[in-house]
Amino acid sequence: MRLRDKKAIVTGASRGIGRAIALAFAREGADVLVNYLSRDEEARRTQREIQACGRSALLFKGDVSDSSQVKAMVEMALTEWGRIDILVNNAGITHIATPFETTEEDWDRVLRVNLKSAFLCSRAVLDTMVKQGGGRIINISSVVAKSGGIAGPTYASSKAGLIGLTKSFAHHLAPYHILVNAIAPALIDTEMLRWRTEEQWKETIASTPLKRLGDPMDLAEAAVFLASNGGNYITGATIDVNGGLYMD
Repeated sequence: MRLRDKKAIVTGASRGIGRAIALAFAREGADVLVNYLSRDEEARRTQREIQACGRSALLFKGDVSDSSQVKAMVEMALTEWGRIDILVNNAGITHIATPFETTEEDWDRVLRVNLKSAFLCSRAVLDTMVKQGGGRIINISSVVAKSGGIAGPTYASSKAGLIGLTKSFAHHLAPYHILVNAIAPALIDTEMLRWRTEEQWKETIASTPLKRLGDPMDLAEAAVFLASNGGNYITGATIDVNGGLYMD
C-alpha cells in the first residue's frame, strides 16, 4: 500500500474525479475526509466505499470557497486524526460561455470556487504540515489552462491560475518538505462534461491521439503517484493526463 495510514482531504469528492481519487487513496491505505457541497447520498456512498477498504472516512459538507468552513473542515480532520498528510484541491465548476457572454458575476463565481478555494484550503493546512515535517498538496487544473479551448475564459483562467498557485506554493514550501503539484486532465468522462454535444464528443475523440476519453481512474492513479514515495522529488510540476490532446 503506497499510502498506508496517510491522512487525506479531498475536496469535491462525492462524485467524478474527486470520488475516484478518494477511493484510490483508500485502496492504497489512506484515511480520507470527503468534502462536498451537495449530493448527500453520493457522498455517503463514497464514504461507505472508503470504509469497505478498511479505512476511516469523514464527511464534511461545506463550501471550500468560504474561509470559516475551510477552517472547520481542517479542524475536523485534525480532531479525528491529529495530522493531515495530503490535500487534493479538486472542487470546481465549469462555465461555458464566450468572452462576449461572460458576466462579472460569472467571473467572480468561477474564480471563487475553482481558484480561491484552493488557496484557502492550502493555506489552512500549512501550519499542520510544517509542524509534522511535510505533506503533499495536489491541485486539479485542466488542459484548457494551457490550450484555452471552448470552456470559456472564466474556467480557463481559473485553471491557469491553479498552475501559478502550484508553482508559487511549491517554491515557498520546499524548505518545509511540503511538495505541491498540479494535474492537468483533458476530457475525463464525468458528469461535468454532459453539456457537450455528440458532435463535439466525436471531434474531441478524433483529435485525441489515444482516441478515447479519460477515465477518472486515469487521473486518480496520477494523484496516488504524486502523493506516494514515487513523487518524493517532484514539486512545482504539472502532470498532463490528457491522452496526448495537448503537448507542450
